[in-house]
Amino acid sequence: MLLNISVVMVLVYTAVCIGYVQIHRKHLLNMTGNMVAMTTGLISNLTIGVILGMMFAGDLVLSTGLSVLFCFAIGYLVGKPLHLLAVIEGIGGGIMGGLHGAMLGEMIPRARWDVMLFIMDALFIAMTAMVMYLIHNQKYKAREAADEEERAEGSGQMPGLMPIRLSFWMLYIILPVVTLCAAAIFSHSVPAGEVPVTGHEMHSM
Repeated sequence: MLLNISVVMVLVYTAVCIGYVQIHRKHLLNMTGNMVAMTTGLISNLTIGVILGMMFAGDLVLSTGLSVLFCFAIGYLVGKPLHLLAVIEGIGGGIMGGLHGAMLGEMIPRARWDVMLFIMDALFIAMTAMVMYLIHNQKYKAREAADEEERAEGSGQMPGLMPIRLSFWMLYIILPVVTLCAAAIFSHSVPAGEVPVTGHEMHSM
């Protein structure tokens, strides 16, 4: 159950990040755009690589090959609205994350999949939330700077950080984390009359 939720969440959140980059591309210039592309490609493909490593456990070639395909697709989509350097940054970061993720997912014992998935999902949510905040902050600073120029030229004041909206964090971070916790607890629940299997007993089979 947690594996299915992780797949849907990673795909949806990655699509949201790519969409926000497309919408606010005029605010993502130079190093900011490169950082957004690299971070999105890296964390998305790291999580996807772990998931694929678990789904195709025992076939590292297949999981690695699929991870690389996702690396090129996500890196190109997130970097294309910006410039060629952002595309290269997104693909390069994605390849590094995808290869390491596939190996990590292959090495995790099946009995510990839920724990590793929860850690990776929480990390993925946190990093994409930071990317979203960076994009919004760049837009906020550009709007504030334009307003300042209209009020008084040469004031020398730099716009500060964008105010944090609780509703945004509730929908983007808190609600998914609560859902992941519920899925992890539900997947670990043992039906009545069934004896739980420990990790040592699984190794002895």
